[in-house]
Amino acid sequence: MSVSFEITKAPIFRTFSIDESSAIRNIEIDEDLVEIVFQSNHEKAYAFKATSRYVVYLTEILKSPDLLGFSLGSVIAKGRKVGDLQQIEFSED
Repeated sequence: MSVSFEITKAPIFRTFSIDESSAIRNIEIDEDLVEIVFQSNHEKAYAFKATSRYVVYLTEILKSPDLLGFSLGSVIAKGRKVGDLQQIEFSED
């Protein structure tokens, strides 16, 4: 008897109160896609494509209860600035 299966990574999702993060309301990582809803606009989600190293880095931060002491808003801003996190624009048809 032979059994085969594929191990897939489950998406990571985390929500923050305004006290936990003044910038980020929730964030989801699914492979190399990152979706962010900011505290300033709960109605709109922003999609980003991330480098593999940034996904590993951000995942470790999000898994930590205290975000490893980082400001999540700063982590996102720096990722965008250095090109590890690039916004994906969707056209509305």
